Order: sequence, then C-alpha cells, then structure tokens
Amino acid sequence: MNRADVMVFGAHPDDIELGCGGAVIKWTDAGRAVVVVDLTRGELGTRGSAEIRRREAAQAARILGAAARENLGLQDGHIRASEEAKTGVVEVIRRWRPDLVLLPYWKDRHPDHAWASHLVYEGAFLAGLPRFATAHPSYRPSRLIYYMGWDEFEPTFFVDISEQYERKMESIYAFGTQFRPEVSEDPPTRLTSPSTDWLIRSRMAYHGSLIGTRYAEGFLIRGRLEVDDPLKLRFASH
Repeated sequence: MNRADVMVFGAHPDDIELGCGGAVIKWTDAGRAVVVVDLTRGELGTRGSAEIRRREAAQAARILGAAARENLGLQDGHIRASEEAKTGVVEVIRRWRPDLVLLPYWKDRHPDHAWASHLVYEGAFLAGLPRFATAHPSYRPSRLIYYMGWDEFEPTFFVDISEQYERKMESIYAFGTQFRPEVSEDPPTRLTSPSTDWLIRSRMAYHGSLIGTRYAEGFLIRGRLEVDDPLKLRFASH
C-alpha cells in the first residue's frame, strides 16, 4: 500500500486514541486505509518509557485497524513549527497522499497539543507547494478536520461510534503504563485516576445524546461545508 484515505496526527502516542479512536475504527471497519502519525515518542511522560510506549502504540494500532503507524521522532515537550518539523510533516503527507487529514484542536492545556495543531496545519499547506523540495512530489490534502483534545469546542459534526466504543476504550487501555495504575510502579498521574476514565466515557455519551445515539465523537471544520444535496444529510431527531 502506498496511499492512505485518512491520515491522523497526534502529538504523543495515545492522543489519537483518546480524541478520535472511535472514528478511526469505524473508517477502518469500512475498508478505509488510515495511517496514524505520532509526532513524538512521549519520552517526557511520567510513566513508562519511549520504548514501552512504542510497543503500546503498536498494539493500539492493531486495535484501530490502522494501515500503518509512524513516528516523526520530534522532541517531546518541544514541538514547534520549525523548518525540520514542518519538513517531516510534509514528507509523510506527500508519501501517503491522504484525502483527509485529522489534526488536534488548536487550543489545549498541553502546549505540545496546541503546537502540534499549528505544525500539522502549516505542514499540510506546505506539502502542496512544488518549490518546497522533498523526495516526493507536491501534494495537498483537500480536507482538514480537527478532533477534540482536553479543551472542548462546538463540533461541526458528530460521528456515531456506538458500535466502536468498546474497541476505542480497548485501544486507549493498550497504553497500560499511561492509564492502568497497576501496570507500572511509576508515580500516578491524572490519566491513571478513575476520574479520567469517567471523563472519557461521559464526553462520548454526551456527544452521542446530542445526535440520538449512545456514543459519538465531535469534529470541527475550519471553513465552510459545500452541500449539493441536503436530502442526503442525516439529522439527529429533535
């Protein structure tokens, strides 16, 4: 395989699973080729190590059904829209040529998440400039969609993940060092707290309630949607 339908970027291993893992599973269930790209190895995390998180990420990718999972190896805690970082994003986009790119929302309590959003946005734009030279020809994805991190936004649309919900949670807990307190003797964090599990599940349930389903994920488009036939749109019952 040398082409992706969807490419999803996250600042750290486990960000994608948390933010849009259900949608990713839904798309791979439907036969879509989804490539997952982590920007860093998460080496500054309080629990686990870069090598352990690499193994956990591989297990999570199998649960997601991802066609591939790549890591750009940027420095954890220091994501910036540098020339080197933007070139890495450009190269991976040009190599896989996805129709759709998902990226984290541009506001977040974690600086890496906010910077990752700006970095991927700039990289996706630069990927379409022929004079930005890399080993692969220019290519710009036609669609950019934001998924939710810790900071919330008013979604443009929702994806029903009721059938994918359990596997999404399985993909999150594949990162045992991060979410299972018993897996590691490292200090506990907010992610190992039972309240985090409740927050994750509550958000999906709330979003599902807004469209009349059990669980959903919300997404944001920066721009406008063009619709040819509104009769083909699905509306939640009121």
